[in-house]
Amino acid sequence: MSKLSMNCNPDTKKLKYNRKQLGLSQEFVAMKLGITQKAYSDIESGKTKLKNEVLNDIAKILGISPFEVCPISCDCSSELRKRHNELIEYLNNKGINIPEEFI
Repeated sequence: MSKLSMNCNPDTKKLKYNRKQLGLSQEFVAMKLGITQKAYSDIESGKTKLKNEVLNDIAKILGISPFEVCPISCDCSSELRKRHNELIEYLNNKGINIPEEFI
């Protein structure tokens, strides 16, 4: 699946809410991302544009879908989700194992 090459303006309230629900500190998430706590704080406060690769990494850490944090748009998000689900179904029907990070 190709990666999108646009930046995202995340719903920072969701980032903070999910992080706190898991009992994770900003320091911990930053360490997992390989950035400073200040850099992660800037992401969470909306001061930093979030690249899709970083969004995906944060979503994995927080156990959520990137679309929950940063929908591109309702229509685009829905279409991408539909195409993704069709691809997953096709691969499953062909007996192809899909790595967890792509599901």
